[in-house]
Amino acid sequence: MTTISLNQYAPIISDDTIGEEIFTAISNALSADTVTVDFDGVKSMATFCAKQIFGRLYKSLGPESFYTKIWIKNANEDIKVIIRMGIVSALNQN
Repeated sequence: MTTISLNQYAPIISDDTIGEEIFTAISNALSADTVTVDFDGVKSMATFCAKQIFGRLYKSLGPESFYTKIWIKNANEDIKVIIRMGIVSALNQN
């Protein structure tokens, strides 16, 4: 299992360039392994970043693979809600 720490982006992830960087890191790690995304130190995330990262991953992997290959660690309840909102927003964008 690969762990990707988001601490370097703390305390708030709110930039589309950073979102793309995180998405690419997770995508690259997924090609060989399951991935733990560690939110230690991150207090919040913009919904558009959650959509950019987790919405795209959810759509490309499908729900079953998403929840078996991507593990969220040290995320507060607000971040978990934002991730879910990002996924829903990505699914509604058609």
